Amino acid sequence: MIGFVKYGGISAKLYALSGNLLNEDDYKNLLNQKSVPDIVRYLQSTRMYADTLGNINADQVHRRDLENLLAEDLLKDMKKIFSFFVTFDRNFMHLLFYRYEIENLKIAIRGALSKAESDIEEIKKRFFDLGERSTFDPLKVLGAKNQDEILDALSGTPYQEVLRNAFSSYKQTSPINLIAIVENALDSWLLSKIISASKNLGSSDQAIVKEIEGERADITDIEWLLRVKAFYDLKPEEAYNSLLPFHFRLRPDHLHAMCDSKGLKELVDVIKEGPYANVYKELTEENALSKITLLGRRYLRSKAKASITKLGNFSIATYFHYFLLKEFEIMDISTITEGVRYGIKPDEIRERLVIRL
Repeated sequence: MIGFVKYGGISAKLYALSGNLLNEDDYKNLLNQKSVPDIVRYLQSTRMYADTLGNINADQVHRRDLENLLAEDLLKDMKKIFSFFVTFDRNFMHLLFYRYEIENLKIAIRGALSKAESDIEEIKKRFFDLGERSTFDPLKVLGAKNQDEILDALSGTPYQEVLRNAFSSYKQTSPINLIAIVENALDSWLLSKIISASKNLGSSDQAIVKEIEGERADITDIEWLLRVKAFYDLKPEEAYNSLLPFHFRLRPDHLHAMCDSKGLKELVDVIKEGPYANVYKELTEENALSKITLLGRRYLRSKAKASITKLGNFSIATYFHYFLLKEFEIMDISTITEGVRYGIKPDEIRERLVIRL
């Protein structure tokens, strides 16, 4: 009864919205489109994207424009759902907006620290438009010429101290290592905040948040450690210290075993002996880099899909699962759009999708 009182309205709303998510036939039809404008026209005919895309000229929409419009649609849903939360829950949900602000910060920091020539206008299109909810100007971070200027651009935000600590702890590391370390530090900060705030939601909701965010952290760290072995020059203790601060199924002994593994083959073997063995059963040394992200996303999607389709599931899980499904859907639309743009065969594009067709 408590779950119904707190989440009955929002669960019903999200259940209805989930009915607008693309189905398998929609994906198959998208795979058979011949151009980006054709994809836009098809999406204009769907219930999910008709409002956002309905009034635009499909022939004038480029791939990046479409991705930006889909991101706007995601944020529009999130703002709409806010009105269904009671006051305290709205405060907790506001914390989840930080996930998108942190994505903006990551994009800006990559541009500022990479030393490569950046197309500012092109990067600007990748930022989520958070409006008055944004606590900093991502363009100021992007335009920073050094670490001090990045910190100045984040003055007054909680991110300034997170980055200050990361910068001071890894003064001698390469730019590519530093970018990865900073991104992990931001993810760790957000996860700690979410887990801490969940303590005030009640024991049932707290357990749900811990499982959802904990499994997401597990999947993120498995992927991170594989990339550490492939690309980054981190010692085992440095790799362990860079992990997220909370996990659900991964235990310290298994995390240490992954950090201590020597090379991709040994790490893959350790992963396949752990609690996510069934998720990564297709993983090999040869396909690890190309498959690791997709397999993790497919697992998270399958759990979210199974949960969101149960009407009467009155809990905070409905919120997490709906937006995770929509994020993956937008990723898949972008993958299809890119594939169609470059003339990749539908069967090849299908293998890259989060959804299994």
